Amino acid sequence: DLSAFFPKQVGPPSQYAKAIQHWMHLILVLQVAACVLRAVVLLDLLGCVWMVLLCGMGYYAWYHEMNITYISIWGAGCALGTLLDILAFVIPVATGLLKLELLATIVRIGTPCAELLGALFAWHLYRDYQRLHGGETFGFDPLGRTFDGFDPETNPILKGFTAAGSSAEKKYKEGYGSSNPFQTIVSAPNPFQTAPEQSPRKQNAGCC
Repeated sequence: DLSAFFPKQVGPPSQYAKAIQHWMHLILVLQVAACVLRAVVLLDLLGCVWMVLLCGMGYYAWYHEMNITYISIWGAGCALGTLLDILAFVIPVATGLLKLELLATIVRIGTPCAELLGALFAWHLYRDYQRLHGGETFGFDPLGRTFDGFDPETNPILKGFTAAGSSAEKKYKEGYGSSNPFQTIVSAPNPFQTAPEQSPRKQNAGCC
């Protein structure tokens, strides 16, 4: 039972959470890139598996239209991954067990940065959810103004990172509609009303 540790989504997500999905796209792309570099440059298969699970949870949270429960679990995983990766880098360097190579060092520093960005973004959305539902918004929000006042889609460089997430979201909604499991179901039609003629349902080739 995760309800004691993470907020439970009640109703659809807030309009604010849906409005800043470009940040979610950017962070997930950065984490996927860190996962690939971790496997190729560092040959860290165990860490790569952890990053795959982390990216999968982040994608699952976005897939369900920024569900705060999944966002919180993803953010907690990002925070844990940040701590472990920092310790795995600092301790070997401090004891002289790790030689600093340029590319490997960049990957070792960039990976916890991508995870930390995800943790701070999840914390920002958690505070917004608590404030919206009358809960206590304790703690500080170090990147709150950045998430509020800047859209990665407006930056020519960052726009390329968010394009993959935006196009995937558009394609999904065109083919399947909303993915929100908490969306209100339309009431049953009038039984005395003549049903309109329905066109044949288009078969999704991907499911066969």
